[in-house]
Amino acid sequence: MAASPRAPGDRNTEKAELRDRALLILARFEREEPSPVWAELRNVIARTTTLSGLRSIVRDLRGTMGAMPAATRLALEQDLARRFGPDAGAAKDAAVVNKVRRRGRIDSEREYRSVQAYADTIASEPSRQDEFVALGALLDEYMAAP
Repeated sequence: MAASPRAPGDRNTEKAELRDRALLILARFEREEPSPVWAELRNVIARTTTLSGLRSIVRDLRGTMGAMPAATRLALEQDLARRFGPDAGAAKDAAVVNKVRRRGRIDSEREYRSVQAYADTIASEPSRQDEFVALGALLDEYMAAP
């Protein structure tokens, strides 16, 4: 039996949380690296009305957090967890990565995006470089396939 669709109020709640999550991440970037680009991104976030669009923005910002200094990233992750609880998007991406690793290949564009987002979050962690390289190989293999 198919899962019942989410109620419109639930979607609106999720949109609001994703928007707030994105704005919190963006505020940290603005403090760390002031740039007019952040104001433009703030406008994009404000104008995005779809759930999928907001999920994509948060996924991209989560990946970009990987480029932050470790202490800054850790503090931001703690702030996000305190305010919003566990990151369901990150958990979904990790589950997809585990499935792809077991299978040994990426089978869809959706899986590709999840693996890429997950890889972005670990890219700057020296202790996870072997994992990052292995994921990169899976990403490259998927992109090279006809």
